[in-house]
Amino acid sequence: MSEMDLKPMFCCIAATDFCMLRCKMCNKWHEPQPKPGETPSIEEWKRFIAQFRELVDEGFEMDFGGGEALSMPGLLELVKYAKEQGFRTTVASNGYLINEDMAKRIGDAGLDAVSLSLDSHLAATHDKMRGIPGVYDRVMGALDNLTKYAPKTQKGLCSIIMNESVNDIPELVRFADGDPRVNWIYFMVIVQPNYSGPFTDEWQKENVFLWPENKVKVTTLLDELIRLRQNGSKISNRVEHLRAYKAYFNDPKKLVNKVKCIVGGRAISVNAYGFIQLCLFKDFIGNIRQDDIRTLWRSQDADLIRKKVDACKSNCHLLLNCCYVEDDPMLYKEETVPKTNG
Repeated sequence: MSEMDLKPMFCCIAATDFCMLRCKMCNKWHEPQPKPGETPSIEEWKRFIAQFRELVDEGFEMDFGGGEALSMPGLLELVKYAKEQGFRTTVASNGYLINEDMAKRIGDAGLDAVSLSLDSHLAATHDKMRGIPGVYDRVMGALDNLTKYAPKTQKGLCSIIMNESVNDIPELVRFADGDPRVNWIYFMVIVQPNYSGPFTDEWQKENVFLWPENKVKVTTLLDELIRLRQNGSKISNRVEHLRAYKAYFNDPKKLVNKVKCIVGGRAISVNAYGFIQLCLFKDFIGNIRQDDIRTLWRSQDADLIRKKVDACKSNCHLLLNCCYVEDDPMLYKEETVPKTNG
């Protein structure tokens, strides 16, 4: 495929770094906040969205995240504009701000889907991992408010498989499957916490409280999630994805693909300052405040980043959790134990 024909496969606008939570698995809340004048204006964000629309097909999904995306003034104005441009829109949220008024505004903006973070069916466990009391109750309230005031917006749960949540997840799935407010539940695996320094294969040793201490237990859990997925659960991860998670927990250094990064420099991320990356672990290629994404996408700098991405041999969180696509159907095929004579 030529550079002219290459199309983005993923786009996330991390429009704010602010988050009111103090999550144990993310250090972004430690980061300094942008100063006045350092972030794109609403009009600059809209210009980027309009330019980006020319690179993708109708119905391309544009994800809005953060920090806590809904804390950004004007976020829902951007969602509405993206909808008018022909995008499908999603917001990742901790649910903390979704009161009745926010839910009404979400409905008015035409947001397609909200992904709410929920790591346990137990309030104490979820609140502990998110670092603020009452977060679980806010998520439950968000489900109620969105169901009532934004009925066309789908609602999913996003849960991280980590040491603290392993025992709780089967009950969390039962909750999701039995609750008509929930459209899906998606699982991610614990990875090196955001903003915890350079990417390293040894991060588990520094975060032993996050990494599942019992390999058998987490493997058994994933077998159960696969069984539930095959039997009609609302779990949205494909079976191949869950099998890749099993392989990851068994050996976190083993690549989830055989040849090269399956994202391939086709994932566009824009941070709160407007800087653009094709890979979160590589250099910026420009800034939406002064650059045209259509030009940047086909630039020599972008091509250089793609070559570096092709040579990458790391299991980053984007590859594992957000953009997983198996490049070899046999890679995580369930092994059968050969029969022996006698």
